[in-house]
Amino acid sequence: MFDRYVVVDWSANSAPKLGRDSIWIAVHDRSGTVTVTNLATRRSAEAFLIDLLDQDSSVATLIGVDFSLGYPAGTAAALGLDGPAWSSTWALLADRICDDDRNANNRFAVAAGLNEQMTSSASPFWGCPPSTANGHLTTTKPLAQGPLAQFRAVEGVLQSQGRRPFSAWQLLGAGAVGSQSLLGIPMLDRLRCRFEDRFDVWPFTTELRAPTIHDGTIVVAEVWPSMFDISESAERVRDAAQVSVTAQWLAATDSTGGLDTRFSPAMPLDMAAAVIDEEGWVLGVTP
Repeated sequence: MFDRYVVVDWSANSAPKLGRDSIWIAVHDRSGTVTVTNLATRRSAEAFLIDLLDQDSSVATLIGVDFSLGYPAGTAAALGLDGPAWSSTWALLADRICDDDRNANNRFAVAAGLNEQMTSSASPFWGCPPSTANGHLTTTKPLAQGPLAQFRAVEGVLQSQGRRPFSAWQLLGAGAVGSQSLLGIPMLDRLRCRFEDRFDVWPFTTELRAPTIHDGTIVVAEVWPSMFDISESAERVRDAAQVSVTAQWLAATDSTGGLDTRFSPAMPLDMAAAVIDEEGWVLGVTP
């Protein structure tokens, strides 16, 4: 289906950073070569992706990102948003998040504002440094989570399979991905606007079906590198190994015709409706 596979390990660092727990991007090209690049800022990573996608507009590219592309069902309604739940939420985050070329950002203030808007309390978002805590965002998980679910359907499936996914609401702490989503979704929204005629977001725009591939098609999907066993190496940062292994898995699965099935996981109709409209799914997870 695809000519190129790109896997992005995003970061919510508030200052430029290289090495462990920073941004790593693996690119698996037509020749089978995997190149891994470490970038210190989100701005430079976004520029890297734009340059990559601009280089050859005929290359069909699958981009896997390791953060949530959506939130639990009902989030957009709680925010009073109109239109498709996922895209209206993306647009809201793109409008509110400020993230400069040195990684300074306002994600905790935005999360607090969203909590106030959704529940008038310190939920569902939680986790922040003490210096940014207030009546609408706390350093630890609140006792009362409010009306919105803690996890999306896909995290429920992962939990049933013995995995330990994190909630998109958790913004801080070892393994947390909530901040990466708040800062990553606006970047993807800008890419979607820039490459509008070539851009699909699975499963939102493809409705849990395999995307239609043309020359230059760009498909973004959520991946979870922790699904794959990574051999430890003292010479290699684990993040770098994870994006490389995930890119290789995508390419190998595609080469055997297996990606078509992965894009179309069978699930109950009510679950599928929420997944397509708002929550999203992790490519490779089977209900």
